[in-house]
Amino acid sequence: MKTLLVCLLLALAGQSLAQSQDEFVDYLIGIQNEAEAVHQMMEETFDNIRFSMSEGLIELNRQLIARMNEALEEIEEVREDTEAFVGESSAPASCVDVVVANWEREIEWAGQALSRCASNANIQITSRTAEVHDALEAAQIASTELQNIVVRGFIDWNAIDATEELGDIVSPQIDERESYFRLITQPALERALQGVLDLDDNLLPEVLSCVNQGVGRFSNYGQVIRDTLRAYNPANMKSLLVCLLLALAGQSLAQSQEEFVEYLLEIQYQAEAIHQLMEGTFDNVRFSMSDQLIELNRQLIARMNEALEEIEQIREDTEAFVGESSAPANCVDVAVANWEIEIEWAGQALSRCASEANVQITSRTADVHAALENAQIASTELQNIVVRGFIDWNAIDYTEQISSIVGAQIEDKYDYFTRITQPALERALQGVFDLDDNLLPEILTCVNRGVERFSNYGRVIRDTLFFCSQ
Repeated sequence: MKTLLVCLLLALAGQSLAQSQDEFVDYLIGIQNEAEAVHQMMEETFDNIRFSMSEGLIELNRQLIARMNEALEEIEEVREDTEAFVGESSAPASCVDVVVANWEREIEWAGQALSRCASNANIQITSRTAEVHDALEAAQIASTELQNIVVRGFIDWNAIDATEELGDIVSPQIDERESYFRLITQPALERALQGVLDLDDNLLPEVLSCVNQGVGRFSNYGQVIRDTLRAYNPANMKSLLVCLLLALAGQSLAQSQEEFVEYLLEIQYQAEAIHQLMEGTFDNVRFSMSDQLIELNRQLIARMNEALEEIEQIREDTEAFVGESSAPANCVDVAVANWEIEIEWAGQALSRCASEANVQITSRTADVHAALENAQIASTELQNIVVRGFIDWNAIDYTEQISSIVGAQIEDKYDYFTRITQPALERALQGVFDLDDNLLPEILTCVNRGVERFSNYGRVIRDTLFFCSQ
C-alpha cells in the first residue's frame, strides 16, 4: 500500500512553494509598492484639489469683501448726505418728524440686507466646500486602504491554498482600484471642486444683485426724505432739527473706502496665514501616517510570509515522512484523516490574524481621518471669516468694530487649533504609531499560535506513524 499512500499524500500536498522565502517576500513587497504608487498618485490629486479650492476661495472672498465694503461706503454716503440735507433744511419740525420717523429703522434694515446677502454667500460657500470635503474624505479612506491591500489578501483568501496566486489576485485589485479612481472618484472630485470654482460665475453675480438691491432701497429712502423736505422752505426750528439729526446720524466712518478695504483684506490675510499653517499641519499628519503604514505593512507581510514558509515546511516534512513510512495502511488512514482540514484551518488562522490587524489599522486610520476632516472644515471656515462677520453683526452699526471683532475671532480659532485641534490630531496619529508596539506583538502571537497548532498536528502524525511502524 505504500505506493498508494504516496499518491494519496501527493494529492493532499498540492503544489509546494516555487520561490524561496526572500524571493516571495520581495514579490509581496513589490505588489505593496504597486499599491503605494497608486496611493501616492491619489494623495497628489487630493493635494491639488485642496490647493485649487483654497486658491478659489481666497479670490472669491476678496471680491466679496471688496463689494461688501463698497456697499457700506455707499450706504454711509447716502446716510451722511441725507442727514446733512435734513440738518440744513428749513422744513417745519412737524414735517421733519414725519419724514425721518423710520430713518433709524431703515439704517438697521440696510445692515440686515447686507447680512442676508453675506448669509446667502456663506451658505453656498459652505455647501460647496462641504461637498468637496465629503468627496475627499471618502476618497482618502479608499486611498489609505490601498496601503493595507496585501495584508487584506490574507483575509480574503486562504493563504495556504492560494499562496502563489496571491499576487495574481491582489494585483488586479490594485488595477481595479486605480481604474475606479480615474473613472469615478477623480471626476467626482473635479465636479465637486468645479462647484466651488463656479461660485465666481454663479454666486458673485447673485450676491452683487442682493447687495445692490439693499443699497438701492436705502438710497431710494434717502432720496424720498430729501425730495419731501425740498417742498418746504420755512426757516424755523433749524437748530432743533440739527440736534435731532446729529442724534440720528451716529458715528460716520473714520476711514476712506480704500483704507477700509485694505484693512479688511489684511484681516483676511491673517486668516489665510493661519489657514495655510493648519493645512501644512494636516499634510504632515497625512505624510507621517502614510510612512508609518508603509513600514507596518512591510513588517506584517514579512511575518505572514514567514508563517507560510514555516507551515509549508511542516507540510512538506510531514507528507514526506508519511510517504516514506512503513506503518500499516489502517494506521496511516487514521493518522492523516483530518490532514486536509488542518491545512485549511492553518490558512484560516492566518486569515484571522490578518483580519485583526486590518480591523485595528482601519480603526486607527479612521480616527485620524475623522480628526483631519473636522479640522479641515474649521480651516476652510477661516477663509470665509470676514464675510461671516457681515452675517453675525449689523455692518452699519459695527462697521469700524467689525475688524476688531473678526480679528479676535481669528485669534480664538488659532488658539483653539494650537490647544485642542493640533493635540487631538497628534493623539490620533500616535494611535497609528503605537500599532508598532501594540499591534505587531499581538499579531505575531496570533500567527505563532496558528503555526504552532499546525506544527503540533504534524508532529502527532509523525509520532503516530513512528509508533505504528514499530
